[in-house]
Amino acid sequence: MSRGHRTVPHTVDTVIEAWADTREECLAEVVRALVEAFADIGEVVPDDSAEFALDEETDEELLLTVLDEVIYQVEVYGRVAVDVSVDEWTGATEGQIEVRLATIPMGAVDQVGAMPTAVAVNGLRFGREAGMWRAHVVVDV
Repeated sequence: MSRGHRTVPHTVDTVIEAWADTREECLAEVVRALVEAFADIGEVVPDDSAEFALDEETDEELLLTVLDEVIYQVEVYGRVAVDVSVDEWTGATEGQIEVRLATIPMGAVDQVGAMPTAVAVNGLRFGREAGMWRAHVVVDV
């Protein structure tokens, strides 16, 4: 099993690249990379979660929606996502998926970078490539 992520230098934004064997693992890697760009979560254990269902239009829309929710949780509730799970087989309406973000309070982490403000739609890529799931995201800070 191969998975990972990295941030790539960019003029004023943060570029995240992630890869994994499955869509869900790749999505989790992108969330980890986004959070690591602004917070050192160390070995904290989540104490709450945010759950939401969404229509699965395209893989890119799924990625964009999840990352927007990660940013929203920080901005509105002061909560930092430390893990993500995607479930297509629970009580969600057919054609929907359920997403769960495991979270901790912002006060439980050290801020190490600029807070993200939005995810750019331009250049967003998320899909299978050369036998693996890969993501490329530009994050406004």
